[in-house]
Amino acid sequence: MQVQGKIHSIKYPIFGIDWKRDAQGKPFVAIAGGGGAVKSGIKNCVTLARVPPPKLTSRAPPSLAPYLIIDTVDDLVSGVAIGSKGGLIALTMGSKTAIYRVTSGATPTASFVVAFQTDFAATDSYQNAVKFSPDGGTIATGGEDGVVRLWTLTIPPSKSEVDVDNKYRKSFKVSAPVLLNGHNGCINGLSWHASGTKVVSCAKDGQCIVWTRVESTWKKAATLGLAGELDVQKPDKPTNKGNFIYRGCAFVPRRFPLHASKKDDDDDDEIVTVQTPARGSSYLTKWSCVVDDQGKGTIEELTSIAVKDTIVCSLAVSAKYVATGSSDGQVLIHRVDTLAHLKTFAAHFLPSTGLAFFPFAAYYLRFILAG
Repeated sequence: MQVQGKIHSIKYPIFGIDWKRDAQGKPFVAIAGGGGAVKSGIKNCVTLARVPPPKLTSRAPPSLAPYLIIDTVDDLVSGVAIGSKGGLIALTMGSKTAIYRVTSGATPTASFVVAFQTDFAATDSYQNAVKFSPDGGTIATGGEDGVVRLWTLTIPPSKSEVDVDNKYRKSFKVSAPVLLNGHNGCINGLSWHASGTKVVSCAKDGQCIVWTRVESTWKKAATLGLAGELDVQKPDKPTNKGNFIYRGCAFVPRRFPLHASKKDDDDDDEIVTVQTPARGSSYLTKWSCVVDDQGKGTIEELTSIAVKDTIVCSLAVSAKYVATGSSDGQVLIHRVDTLAHLKTFAAHFLPSTGLAFFPFAAYYLRFILAG
């Protein structure tokens, strides 16, 4: 595994990264961040950049070429998600989600479509996570009020590759949300299952919950073990300080997608989580999850490891690797099957706040972007 080092410098604090393919199949990355509402001179924005597929036989370093900036003026962008449908991207800004449509072509554009409130905490309302469903038709949000919300999008067809006109905006609809109640703290992580019928969420209340859709109804399928109660954490009790929380969670992608005709709801899925105290060590765990036809889930802890004297603050999972970013700027790589440690490298001088694997089957097992 080769470490390439810095490939591009972004002139603002980074709070979120996503890496997908556009309608033409070309990979691009969205990098969100900024300086906040204070007049610091640091722009609040999302940078869109091209990342050409690296050649596996070449020693040439990868490149990142920014081609478009979405300026959000006074609104700090603390998270970003790229959808698979309609050229849409979703931005987290305070207690709301803003959706933009990105067009490609000779002159790429990004046009505002809609913004709507997604967190309703009585005090310090703040959205902390946003994820598109695999088909791009629904977004999941979570924030300070501890409620996971699923919003279904009505995406109108558009013939224009230049801009989004008022007719498109008027036809674009966001449904009333499906409310998934079960957490009592700020949502820290969300992940969709590849089928689009399951979601896993984790929060500062120490819970990690699997939700499933049975016919047209969403329900709680299972709860993973409470944060701080793993056997691997017991020897470190004297050095760990503060309450444990789930910092991140993700379904493990399948290396070989299931055949379209095969029902996958009863298959043994795997989930990777990261737990941290306020100070001390972090803990990676891989769980198995089986959900039956009635929506009842069975959870089993497969393996857990300690990431000694390190607080993990970001997580990315591919079909082969688990990547975590630490509060001191390190990026750690583990095997997804055994969680065996493979590599640690110093990526930044500040916390590694965003991680994403390359979105091509031939490459995403090998290349990761950290910010």
